[in-house]
Amino acid sequence: MEATTELLRTVPFADVSVARILAAGNVGRTSFYEHFDSKDDVLVNLVRSISEEIADEMAPMFDRGERTIDDTYREALNTWMRLGARYGPLMVAATEEWPRIPELRRLWFATLDDFSRRLAELIDRDRAAGIAPPGADSEALAASLAWATERAFHIAMGGHHATLTDVDQIIEPLVQLYVGTIYGRAIERPGRRSSEPLNRHPPT
Repeated sequence: MEATTELLRTVPFADVSVARILAAGNVGRTSFYEHFDSKDDVLVNLVRSISEEIADEMAPMFDRGERTIDDTYREALNTWMRLGARYGPLMVAATEEWPRIPELRRLWFATLDDFSRRLAELIDRDRAAGIAPPGADSEALAASLAWATERAFHIAMGGHHATLTDVDQIIEPLVQLYVGTIYGRAIERPGRRSSEPLNRHPPT
């Protein structure tokens, strides 16, 4: 698994073969097949190994405490991008290969579905409290935001767009996307604390 992770730093997953993994890891074919069915199985196990870490790191997003809404989303999305960058080549491989690998697809969707579910619950709580205005179905809204973030990360990591060339450059636009979509307003500048951090809307 370590050898595959290192290979992905310089070789697209499509060009990684079992033979290259064996050579990079200095292990025999028999040893490999005692643990994995294929190179796809290695990728699935790698993604599974970091999925719990990502979920744990994102947990503070759903418990604001004394933080403002903007700071909460900013910290959470910054965490998401930093974790993604830490495992950059692996995450890019996952985003590109899940349509082809059924088990990876199930794992990838489960990870994003868990995030979407918790975000939908947060949206519902803030709507019920009058903090967020009513709007689109919370589950569909949360899923749309989660998948938009996944795509933005993939484009930024791959350098496929002239203005989305680095994860640093997409954090503030993503914060605006979340806050604007859920709360219907512009974001505060990073680090600024307004006297009334919550935009309250009368319940309907």
